[in-house]
Amino acid sequence: MIRNFIRGIYHYYLKKIRFRRKCLVLGDVDFSRSTKIITSAGSTPSDITIEDGCRIYGTLQSQNQGKIVFKERSRIRSGAQILCSNYVEIGEGSGIASNTKIVDNNNHPVNPKDRWLLYQSPWDSSKRMWKYSDSAPIIIGKNVWIGSDARICKGVTIGDGAIIAANAVVTKSCPPNCIMGGNPAKIIKRDIDMVHRYFEDD
Repeated sequence: MIRNFIRGIYHYYLKKIRFRRKCLVLGDVDFSRSTKIITSAGSTPSDITIEDGCRIYGTLQSQNQGKIVFKERSRIRSGAQILCSNYVEIGEGSGIASNTKIVDNNNHPVNPKDRWLLYQSPWDSSKRMWKYSDSAPIIIGKNVWIGSDARICKGVTIGDGAIIAANAVVTKSCPPNCIMGGNPAKIIKRDIDMVHRYFEDD
């Protein structure tokens, strides 16, 4: 029993050290076995910044110096992915549910001639990098909840306090304190900061 306890502590700190080498950690951050942090095509660990109190259980991938920023106490669940070649910011206290995808680029060129050249190139060719696709920053505000299996597309801003429903495909920005759902996602409820509360202020 003591041996298992010591082994658990050892693996806990080994995990923290391993992920601290792959990104810029500012404070106490929780990682899990499902965490993946990937930098390639010119990106370095300093391109991914994670602030204090975050839980990183999903995949963060940066190419071509794309910047990923997690503000304090934000979190991403297992199976969720952030694929960045431009800029993605997750606001303070925001949550990203399982299997969500946040992608600030198209992953490939739009022009069919470019794509034909891409498909003919070797798997390790630079033509397959995201820098050859259109991209635009994604900003997710403070205290936002993104439901499972949602997709947030390039150029989207999600305002503070908003909710993105499960399975939504978000192609346009969401105002603060609104719920968006559907494919493509549309506003289905406004002023959710005025609905019935369950907790009293501290």
